[in-house]
Amino acid sequence: MSSSPRIQAHTFIRWMNNKLVKAHKPLVRSLVRDLQSAIPLISLVEISLGEGVDLPFAYHEEPGSEGEKAENWRKFLEYLSDNDVVDKEFSETSTEDIMGGNVKLILGLVWMLIQKYHIQAEDAKRSMLDWIQVVIPEANVKNFTTDWNDGRVLSALVNTCLPGTIPNWNVLDSNSDVDNITTAMQIAEEELAIPALLAPDDMANREVDELSILTYISCFNPVLMQNLLYWLRSKLPHRSIDNLTLDWANGINLAHLIETLAPGSWDNFDQISPEEGEANVGKGLKLAYDALGVSPRLKQEDFAKLDVGELQIATYLWQFRNGKVTPSYAENNSQRCIASGLGLTRGTSGEPSKFTVHAGNAGAGRLEVAVSDPNGEPIEVLFEELGLSEYNVTYVPQVYGDYIISVLWADQHVPGSPFKAVVLGPPDAAKCVLSGEGLHIARPGWPAEFLVNAQTAGVGHLSANIQGANTAPLVEIEEYAEGKFRSTFTAKESGDHDLFVYWCNEPVPGSPFLVHVEDALPPSAMIKTTGGRMLLTETVHRAGDSIDLDVDTKDAGDGQLAAVAIGPKGDAVPVEIISNRNRTFTLKLLTSKGGRYLVNVYFNGSHIPNSPFKVRVCNPEAIWAEGPGLMDSYVDDLGDFQVFTRDAGHGTLSVRVNGPKDKFRVDMWKGADRTVNCRYNPEVPGKYTINIKWEDEHIRGSPFMITVRKKSKENGI
Repeated sequence: MSSSPRIQAHTFIRWMNNKLVKAHKPLVRSLVRDLQSAIPLISLVEISLGEGVDLPFAYHEEPGSEGEKAENWRKFLEYLSDNDVVDKEFSETSTEDIMGGNVKLILGLVWMLIQKYHIQAEDAKRSMLDWIQVVIPEANVKNFTTDWNDGRVLSALVNTCLPGTIPNWNVLDSNSDVDNITTAMQIAEEELAIPALLAPDDMANREVDELSILTYISCFNPVLMQNLLYWLRSKLPHRSIDNLTLDWANGINLAHLIETLAPGSWDNFDQISPEEGEANVGKGLKLAYDALGVSPRLKQEDFAKLDVGELQIATYLWQFRNGKVTPSYAENNSQRCIASGLGLTRGTSGEPSKFTVHAGNAGAGRLEVAVSDPNGEPIEVLFEELGLSEYNVTYVPQVYGDYIISVLWADQHVPGSPFKAVVLGPPDAAKCVLSGEGLHIARPGWPAEFLVNAQTAGVGHLSANIQGANTAPLVEIEEYAEGKFRSTFTAKESGDHDLFVYWCNEPVPGSPFLVHVEDALPPSAMIKTTGGRMLLTETVHRAGDSIDLDVDTKDAGDGQLAAVAIGPKGDAVPVEIISNRNRTFTLKLLTSKGGRYLVNVYFNGSHIPNSPFKVRVCNPEAIWAEGPGLMDSYVDDLGDFQVFTRDAGHGTLSVRVNGPKDKFRVDMWKGADRTVNCRYNPEVPGKYTINIKWEDEHIRGSPFMITVRKKSKENGI
């Protein structure tokens, strides 16, 4: 007997339970017994539709009789038929067979739910294959069966989601199939929260069915699409991009993306009308193919009217990451290059220093980098081309002092070049200072925290791991200020654990630490947060705002409530605690700077649930702009200026130049230390208004009003 139905049943059950457990719904153990009432599948559809969306039919939540169960199935199948999940014949004839335990029919129904509500594509097999082929083209994927048996394709996919985790995926030993799959699945589960819906030996099984692998691989889609969104936002920082559907329907973002990657390919791209969405998309599909080699894949009318799903649009847009500018569309402009990275400003003797050069907007050209040491001697520079004219650059300084780094594109210096990097001595783990309860005490299932101050320990990196008797919890590390780190872990079992902390692979003082994991919950676990602006995690507050949090300690017994915040610069910021009646309190954080605040709230010395609370603050008043482009000038003199956003905190910068001919195109690129370089070309004389906003608020001096005059012999120009 083939093992395929067994694998498919186990995979589908794991998929269902992964959804149900998050919604605190009863789990499925048997496809036949536990689906008799239809309740688990009804719950899955409700979960997929989201909170606040009710199904348009009433059903028995706890059916007691066979008749009530059958009524649930009839209403549910009718709903699925009305929403094109199953056909009308299936809806009208399948209730008795499903309740009778027809496993093949049940598996088919679950797959239709996966296709509709999880993958969200009419032809899931074709759509997913197209998607995977553009995401990992070098893996040459042709199916969802045998191509995945040896684990190399899965490893390539994981490495795409988390670059550098399995860089050697293409040379893995195909005979170590189960080991390859196990490693990739563990990384996906621990680092990306992607559940292992198949057992490794099932994926390695030559008889594995394509629907099982397809269901598991589709769990990577949210991560890949989020990565795609991040990439699109990095290319179009001045555009608002929140999704892969509506934001692309009128063709305007598509026009900006094409013009960014192939400058000069779309004339007057910033003046197209959103009312002409289908025409814009049609032109964009053609230009993207001509200028970047991006295959259309979609019909312009489907794209513009959103008659295709998110997966199809994501498949099309991902191609831009792999595209190359056609020579006929290229032009040289070194000022459109962006060089960024720690290696341009600091380094450590004997350690590789790295930075990145983005030349995708600079047209045809060749990258040249020269690095000289404090004695003026040149040192070796290594390049790694990432595609679309993006490069990783590495050099290894050997002596202390100032290094000069010249970065040129098409024989011209890029903005900021030459750079000066200060190279310090080797890292010294002995200078790290550690603190926090998590170095000594933890509780199963509760996050434990410790802090590391490495500001005097030289340039380096922090790493940590913890080992219990049977488990090794993941230690998450976050640099909340330069050289200061917050580390958290969640123990899964009680007993003594060994916590190892390293600075540049050398143990810090006191490592390994003995952490006692105790079963008893602390009183702080009973604390409730009942309201306040501090709970609005997606809100960007304004500097000067007072951010409050309501805390209820009634269920925690006697104890001491305390709070302290860590400001954007790593400094301590006081938090006011106001006692209300009946053991309730209001905490108030007064913000003064832009950036992120971490508000630590303790009860009897232990964090309360969800502490530390993250508060994002922006400060438009901390931004300023300067440069000749903000002063009176002459026609065709490039209007260059810089916007300094270092102390602005969280937010989005927007720059708009309005002149006699309405809006003018503004080129923007990032400089060092959160500086944004801006340029426009005033082509006609007259009055110009330059609006510079942060989070939709004018910065100091904005709007800037200037006059552009004609050049003439009378004024000597």
